[in-house]
Amino acid sequence: MGASRGQHRAAPNLEPKAASTPLLEQNSWAPGGYYTQGPPPPYSPSPPGLGAPLPPPPMSVYPELFRVPRLLSPDPVQFTCPYCMNRIVTVTTPVPGVLTWLLCTGIFVAGCFLGCCLVPFCVDSLMDVRHTCPVCRQELFLYKRL
Repeated sequence: MGASRGQHRAAPNLEPKAASTPLLEQNSWAPGGYYTQGPPPPYSPSPPGLGAPLPPPPMSVYPELFRVPRLLSPDPVQFTCPYCMNRIVTVTTPVPGVLTWLLCTGIFVAGCFLGCCLVPFCVDSLMDVRHTCPVCRQELFLYKRL
């Protein structure tokens, strides 16, 4: 054995060269196979109104996929479900909403408290409408009367 007793030879450095540089300054592979660079450049705020205009917000990869129409009807509509990706006709269910409760309260205050104030809960055209997917049973949107 080449070394005398009590003396140890230093083991060769097996760590890669990158181990001596700080982690934030290294280029590395992220978990997913994406190559990442070091930290972004430092942020230098500029006063409002000065400097370059702000860049537009990033666009979604699938902008039309989860966009729900704003103006709907209480009737069933044909729609692509964003949860199960099926082309479906929505199932509609009447649910009590703000208009229903306001009418109930108004009738009660007017003196009809012996059950007449519950009539708005029996009239579907006075209630909000919940649209759901018949395949995955997810709520897609809610049509509000008020």
